Amino acid sequence: METIHQVSYFLLELSLKCGQHLNKNILLYCNQHAEIICDSCQLKRHQMCKPISLEEAARCVKDGTAMSSLEQRMNDLSKVSKEMLNQIEEKLEDLKKRQNIFKQRVSDTKQKLIGHLNKLESEIHTDIDSKYEQCNATVSKIKHSLEECTSSLSVWKVDLKSLKDTTSEIHLFQTVNLLEERTNKKDSEIRKIQIADIPTFTYKPSELESNMEELLADLGTTKVEEFPVPMSKLNRDQGGQNTVGNQGKLLLTHSFQTKKLGNDVIISGACFISDDRLLLGHHNDTKLSVCKLDGSDFSTINLDYKPERITLYDDNYALVSAGHKGVQIIDLTSLKPDKKIKVKGNCTAITSSKNQIYIKNQRKTLTKIDIKGKILKTIHTAFDPWDICANNEGSVYYTHVGDNRVNVVTQDDKQNEIYTSPDLKGAEGVTVDDRGYVFIAGNSSNNIHRITYADKQPLSIAMTVDDVIHQPIGLSFNNETKRLLVVHDNYQSISIYKPQ
Repeated sequence: METIHQVSYFLLELSLKCGQHLNKNILLYCNQHAEIICDSCQLKRHQMCKPISLEEAARCVKDGTAMSSLEQRMNDLSKVSKEMLNQIEEKLEDLKKRQNIFKQRVSDTKQKLIGHLNKLESEIHTDIDSKYEQCNATVSKIKHSLEECTSSLSVWKVDLKSLKDTTSEIHLFQTVNLLEERTNKKDSEIRKIQIADIPTFTYKPSELESNMEELLADLGTTKVEEFPVPMSKLNRDQGGQNTVGNQGKLLLTHSFQTKKLGNDVIISGACFISDDRLLLGHHNDTKLSVCKLDGSDFSTINLDYKPERITLYDDNYALVSAGHKGVQIIDLTSLKPDKKIKVKGNCTAITSSKNQIYIKNQRKTLTKIDIKGKILKTIHTAFDPWDICANNEGSVYYTHVGDNRVNVVTQDDKQNEIYTSPDLKGAEGVTVDDRGYVFIAGNSSNNIHRITYADKQPLSIAMTVDDVIHQPIGLSFNNETKRLLVVHDNYQSISIYKPQ
């Protein structure tokens, strides 16, 4: 009894009833789908399969390879998870150190700025004092001369008045002649001061005073960057997927680094266009590139804004979301910008299907428009979409980076979550092929997932590749050549695969 009590509760509650048909007992096991089913399941969903009896499937399970494989896998996972936990704890310590280092660096920068400003203040104060002394000496000398003239003239006026009534005419005559001579000198002195320039000094403030916020906009910027942390590898590539009868592989056909298009060029959006060419949006400038599948024979299209995402409208036109600038139409014949479609809000994710355009231009909202910009429908989503794509029936798929979820809104506005998985991390790019298969880029899990359907039920697998796809972020599918384009390696690589 002690052993039984230690067993997890959910294992003791396993039912012999079918999960799909609650009134039916489970009787069979489908190898093709690795699923325990009832006879109704066989008739409705597994008509083409060859299930075996549950007794036959469970025979010798205790000593079979499934048990030993599961035990070994759980041991491997337990060991790796503990090692990963240690590495994550080290990462948390590193994050704390970074926080303190960056804050201290900002404080140090502030002190350097204050020290430099104090130095500049001292220098300009010294210069102001020097200019003041220079001007003050000159003006004070003029003041002294005027004060002396004023004083002398005042005394002479009193003297002349006093002598006028008391002295002899000869003495008065002598006095007038002498004061006339001296008054002439003062007159000459005053006139010179009248026409002379009086010095002053001015101050021209630094541009920093009137334009401080622009010249010193910040003390640096921060951003969150996600890079794969080296982790212990699992001994198996299954990653929890049932791969029997549902395997998928991506065969690499073309690949190139975006620096082939020019130094420092990185790509955020991409799509296939005619004649085995690609249309690529630059992540760090206001340009598009057109090139062959291997990056050769490229040319540049100049824009007046930074491109967000790209989608193909038809053989003649592509659409580029342009943030608050709306949507730019690109003429694929002339390889030049055509007219713009005015759309309110911040246009980011964009897709089109059967001459209808879907744009993420507001939070938790998709706007459906035609090529002239006429709003056909406003679609409210379950969460804020990161990337979107539409199938031929008008259903729109959209990803959620934070919750690693993929939802769909159908043409009749029904919302459904079609996929979430612990093996899909950082769900970003999404695209759909002509069969309705949905491809999702796991930016943090470094993989591509494909969702197919069996009896309208989603079946998902992580596609395998010969080499790991690092940080896939953007996807595009060519329905004519059946090729999948992947933007990856932090916007710095383009790879093209043929799904198998």
